[in-house]
Amino acid sequence: MVDIKESIPAHTPSFVIGVGGHQYLGDEKTQQFVMQQFRTLLASYQQRESHLILYSALALGTDQLFVHIALELGVRVEIVLPCAEYESIFSSEAEKQEYNRLLHAAQTIHQLPAQQCSDDAFLAAEQWIVDKSNLVILAWNGLPSQGRSGTGDIASYARFVGCPFIHINTKSLLVKTYGEKTACTRFLHTTSPKQEFTVAKQQVYSGSTLVVNQYHVRMPDGNEVVRDVMERPEGILILPVGMPDIVLLIEEYDFGAGVWQLTLPGGKVELPLLMQIEEQANKELRQEIGYKAGRLDKLTDFYSHPGYISHHVHVFIAHDLEWDPLEMEVHEEIKVHTYTIKDALEATMMENRCDPEASLALWLYAQKKYSLTKQIEMRRE
Repeated sequence: MVDIKESIPAHTPSFVIGVGGHQYLGDEKTQQFVMQQFRTLLASYQQRESHLILYSALALGTDQLFVHIALELGVRVEIVLPCAEYESIFSSEAEKQEYNRLLHAAQTIHQLPAQQCSDDAFLAAEQWIVDKSNLVILAWNGLPSQGRSGTGDIASYARFVGCPFIHINTKSLLVKTYGEKTACTRFLHTTSPKQEFTVAKQQVYSGSTLVVNQYHVRMPDGNEVVRDVMERPEGILILPVGMPDIVLLIEEYDFGAGVWQLTLPGGKVELPLLMQIEEQANKELRQEIGYKAGRLDKLTDFYSHPGYISHHVHVFIAHDLEWDPLEMEVHEEIKVHTYTIKDALEATMMENRCDPEASLALWLYAQKKYSLTKQIEMRRE
């Protein structure tokens, strides 16, 4: 990231206000409301703070409107450019001229490292502004973002890191403040206090397939939080695929749910290396459905219910199935069912019919299969 133009001395305390909002604010009444509220807010902070700075990404609409007002009031403006090609997002010559005029009126330009403009680059700029600001002011209708890097994402991020923000609601024409405006207790988004400030760990239960550990966490505000986490060994799940559009699922009685549910063959990881995990996956297949796989492809990894269960799961797709059964484990009751992918996906929509891990694997596999089919069709064209 490069800073261009002059900056105020490092020893000078500053109060930084970051801004954001919709490109299209609405009708004339809404625009006047936003302008009046922002002007009043900015003037009040200008009287309160000896060195006030406004950060903006200078996008169309709210960003540029707020920069106009800040410059009129004599507030120092610093522009944050999300990408090197930022000027290219302004379509008309008039838009480019206004962008450049406001850019050159600013005291400092912060050029972020992305070369090409993208939603990720815009989101990174928004988060950078929040991270550097004491307060954020957003002109926003309060609805979820219509795409990645919308104003709702700024509000969510500010809430996550603990940065106070003022919401100028363009739908209800009301103003509301979230968080303390005088102080900002922040959590670094690269880590978590739950991870960094664990002060004690105690095992409170140990069974044949799981243990429960109790974590004591000293939060930055000094309060202690206690969390119980159930920890299970790593697991394997396998989605067996037969002929095109055919999958094999198993049905077992789930004590936790109290019903028979469709699920996938699998078990706990006994040896950690990938080749050994694949060998074990084939063993589980042969025991539970009677088939071995000629080929195993990794579908995904995930943590099951990570808020309170530590359970890392490896999911494979089994191809080229051939009958080669092993003896089932004692007392296992497993029914094997053949489904079309369509019917299997429909089963995931039935209440309590599929366990969530099997549902996830089926939908991921279906999406992967659909994407590969589309790629093949595009090559043929």
